[in-house]
Amino acid sequence: MSLDAHVLIRSRAVDARLTVERGRTLVLLGTNGAGKSTVLEAIAGIVPVDSGEIAIHGRALTGGGRRVPLASRRIALLSQDDALFPTMSVLDNVAFGPRSRGSSREEARHTARAWLERVGATDLAARRPTELSGGQARRVAIARALAPAPEAVLLDEPLARLDVEAATAIRALLQHVLRDVTAIVATHDALDAHALADDVAVIEAGVVVEAGTASEVLTRPRTAFAARMAARVLIRGTMQGGALVLVNGTRVPVAGGPRAGAAAGIAVRPTLIALALGDEPRVPGRAWVTDTVVALEPRGDEVRVHGSAAAADVDPAEASRIIVGERVLFGVPTGLPAYAI
Repeated sequence: MSLDAHVLIRSRAVDARLTVERGRTLVLLGTNGAGKSTVLEAIAGIVPVDSGEIAIHGRALTGGGRRVPLASRRIALLSQDDALFPTMSVLDNVAFGPRSRGSSREEARHTARAWLERVGATDLAARRPTELSGGQARRVAIARALAPAPEAVLLDEPLARLDVEAATAIRALLQHVLRDVTAIVATHDALDAHALADDVAVIEAGVVVEAGTASEVLTRPRTAFAARMAARVLIRGTMQGGALVLVNGTRVPVAGGPRAGAAAGIAVRPTLIALALGDEPRVPGRAWVTDTVVALEPRGDEVRVHGSAAAADVDPAEASRIIVGERVLFGVPTGLPAYAI
């Protein structure tokens, strides 16, 4: 049994297909504007689809003229803004779902207290949402989403707008509470994918371009976009005599890989790739790829230098001496596992 969705919304240029097996967490990975929120809202029933089918554990929600209303879908959507009821206490916010599903007031409050305990928010029960910090509000919102025992839970950028400390705590909480829950987590952060995903689907311009288990997609991406989303650089070439031969003729010795002549690649963390200007350094364990700088991307304490074939993360002081269009050398580690693409 699974959650299966084909979401076609022409006005938003979305045509996405997803499958989430029961009890597994799928991370929907993509940049802002890729269509992640639209897909979740369509599955939840907030946004109507032009066509396509959505079904959960064998129960059709759309298709054949059918459109099950939001309240009957048994799918919880946790939006980026938490959407807590401002006039209700935290306890009553969490009790709202079980109450709307037919539980008595006493039963609903008992369920709410149990969930507040699970998310570490028991001491917040009497507060109003306006009295909560961002991290506290997110804990309450997670408890409210899960309290009605939905058949699936959809989380839209659940760590957005949290500071680093709060995001770390909520990420750890999600690792715990999403066990055995059918869930889709939409995010643009590779760390969330590594921490939370059983499976990953990469969405670009409204279309799922790559999908598979987390280990497959995050460590062996087959498209440059998926590699970027997984915080990797995909270096492509053709297998020849135990090496990956790039378009410019550079040979990168690799481990394994498909047969000779097959298209292959290696996925490398940019932090492992060296950068050099001028002559090729004599450094063992690296193959030096001559390239041209196409972009400089600030990334916190580092700057990612993008070439057409590779990329590397460098110190801002070093990046300040690099000009777009300049010739550089990327030092790619040798002996990395190659795979067919």
